[in-house]
Amino acid sequence: MRPLKKVIIFGGTHGNEWTGIFAVKKYAEELIKEFPELDLHFILANPEAFQLNRRFKHEDLNRAFQFIHEERPDSYEHQQALKFKKMIDQEACFVLDLHTTTSNMGNTIIISHNQPLNFHVASQLVQNLKDTRVIVSPDPNKKYLASQSEFGMMIEVGPVANGLIDAVALEGTLQLIKEVLRALSTLTNLTSGSVEIYEEIEDIFYPQDEAGQITAYIHKDFQGNDFKAVNGEYKPFTTFKGEELRLSTKEELYPIFVNEAAYYPTKLAFTLCRKRTLKL
Repeated sequence: MRPLKKVIIFGGTHGNEWTGIFAVKKYAEELIKEFPELDLHFILANPEAFQLNRRFKHEDLNRAFQFIHEERPDSYEHQQALKFKKMIDQEACFVLDLHTTTSNMGNTIIISHNQPLNFHVASQLVQNLKDTRVIVSPDPNKKYLASQSEFGMMIEVGPVANGLIDAVALEGTLQLIKEVLRALSTLTNLTSGSVEIYEEIEDIFYPQDEAGQITAYIHKDFQGNDFKAVNGEYKPFTTFKGEELRLSTKEELYPIFVNEAAYYPTKLAFTLCRKRTLKL
């Protein structure tokens, strides 16, 4: 198939992730001029959360699409989800959703739909941008914004704190956007090849007491170890009493989103992935 011409780029799905917000606010005109062969649309996804400098106003917009058939009149994000779903469903389009993370993820893209075009675009990014990694995160309930189209991906760049503009994160995000658009502009045939991917295997949660309060934090030697392999016994946690906690794996796995600030409400400490080569 030929790549799609219509591309919708969302920034600020989370209102305190400023990189994507300023990417769509300040660079839309430049990108439209650079890629005139594409039909580009730039959307500030959650302006009210941005004004509050919070992840969301009423509920997480990047999880709200799974509830789209419910009645949620008091949720601002629900109304945004309805609007964006209608927009995406109008015609086939490639959706690019821009995010940052407090974890040491570097330049990462996340793919939810097993569409060949998505992986061919990812392959070009990996080839052209050093240290770009590809995560496969199936989304059967279609809760993510990027999952509303069969074609598209999320961009995650980090580490960067919430509520500020970081040069490395902003420039890295712009590079990724341009490589995605370049791939969509030039790919006329989906040829054979391969791309290295990380498949999500298991979520690891913080140790908790009977009241659900966390009893440990990320071990100092595990902090920042996103995409660094663990195999067998490893030490991800230290209790508040100073005890090092060990876990083990039966194979080589790779942690991602280690100590992500946004995941504390759910007590999610990190996710383990399996790395493999996907044939295209």
